[in-house]
Amino acid sequence: MKKFILTVVDTSGIQNYVFGTNSLQQNVGASYLVDCATRQWAVAAIPCSHNVLNLDDPKRPFDLNLQIEQGNVEAEVVYAGGGNVVILFSSMDHALQFTRNLSGKVLKEAPGLKIVVVHKEFNWDADALGGKTGIQQTAMRDLAKKKNAPPVSVIQPGLAVTASCVYTGMPAVGTLDGKLASAESIAKVKAEPEAIQRLLGFVDLKEYKTFPKNFEELGSTPGEKSYLAVAHIDGNGMGARVESIRDKPEHLTPAGNRHYVESQRAFSLSIQAAARIALQAVIDMMIRNVDKNTIGGVIDVSNQKLPFRPIVFGGDDTTFICDGRIGLSLARCYIETYEQQLLADQQPAYCRAGVSIVHSHFPFSRAYELAESLCASAKKFIQEQATPGQASFSAMDWHYATSGIVFDLKETRKREYTVAAGELTMRPVRVTPGGTTWRTWENFERAVTEFQSGAWAGKHNKVKALRTALRDGETAVANFLKLYPPGDLPGLTNWNGQKAWTDTRCGYFDAVEIEDFFIPLS
Repeated sequence: MKKFILTVVDTSGIQNYVFGTNSLQQNVGASYLVDCATRQWAVAAIPCSHNVLNLDDPKRPFDLNLQIEQGNVEAEVVYAGGGNVVILFSSMDHALQFTRNLSGKVLKEAPGLKIVVVHKEFNWDADALGGKTGIQQTAMRDLAKKKNAPPVSVIQPGLAVTASCVYTGMPAVGTLDGKLASAESIAKVKAEPEAIQRLLGFVDLKEYKTFPKNFEELGSTPGEKSYLAVAHIDGNGMGARVESIRDKPEHLTPAGNRHYVESQRAFSLSIQAAARIALQAVIDMMIRNVDKNTIGGVIDVSNQKLPFRPIVFGGDDTTFICDGRIGLSLARCYIETYEQQLLADQQPAYCRAGVSIVHSHFPFSRAYELAESLCASAKKFIQEQATPGQASFSAMDWHYATSGIVFDLKETRKREYTVAAGELTMRPVRVTPGGTTWRTWENFERAVTEFQSGAWAGKHNKVKALRTALRDGETAVANFLKLYPPGDLPGLTNWNGQKAWTDTRCGYFDAVEIEDFFIPLS
């Protein structure tokens, strides 16, 4: 009888921990600490022999010859990263000692970061890991309950007089740049240099030495308002794909436990590989466009830092920031590269993205929340456009916030983009080529490029006047085009001739709105 322990570690409250401050160093450092807690620190906390070689080596992260049921290792990491880790231990003593080691490390090195751990004892020869009622799914349900359980209230008889951290509101224990700071903020800033090293090991920057350390280094043009883009990208249907692996017939019995472990590991590693390729493609595209002066002629890159900084990366969930004028182009590049990768289940890595373009001094947590809402909007669009029996596709939504006031996305679209004729915006748009909808990235980019460099080039005032006509409906646009040449709107695929509106949606407002703030990158 082979009794083992399945241990699952997850993180909690990550959004506020990573994005709750307008300090880029802290955002990046916090993301790195989350990664540490479920990767390198987790491996270092294992108190016995294990199967990990180097999680940062994409070619050989694990020793595949070490398998817990063979008795040649006392702990086997199934997968690690993306905010959680799954480990098989040979005894509960090892599992508990691991928990003590990891908890102590997190408390000391990452104050404020919350981790949740569950253990499930099982018999390798009698209990199935896979399936809806399997050991791992049972552990995941217990983990969810534990994460949702309210913390135990502790009565404090009194507190000393303290000063508050300007970043978190917690008691200050020191200073950062002359400002009072909590242990949490100080730990994040301390981790930022190591975060850069991890990122430089993940991608190749070519001749560029490092990444921006603050929002001001993202390439703003002197004398102009500075905007940044926050892009949040998430994989399509990843939960369902994990469940598909879990529920395969060969994984529903104890005889399939080894195959289930290897399938989970392969799927996790294939996501990491796809994310690495996509992120590198974004960097390569920026460097090519800097060399061609597409970016360099407009955005300041004299400091040898690309106007771009990944914050969360390496999994199916990616967040990066960049100069606002290239945010849409970079998100499109990431999506197109990511969806070209086949994951271990032999299906493409389709995804959706939300991009919020805001003033550089806009509260960063709100900009991220907006990007998340836009990503959810793209997900809804995918579900609405889905055809039974057809493959999924990738989509993107964005919002250009010219003012500092942002309502929730639904209210914003109702207030700013709904007129008597219908909805002004085509967003969200399909990024994946093909399909029958006209609401595509291809049509948006074609229209905005035509306004920038085609027949409408140099007619800035007329383009802005067209924006007003578009708000007034089809008849107003037709009259406008008769009075003010050029008289043709850019041609769109799957579109209804020269009309400006179709299906109670406008096909051109998005391009007109952003044409003087959009840099197309080849």
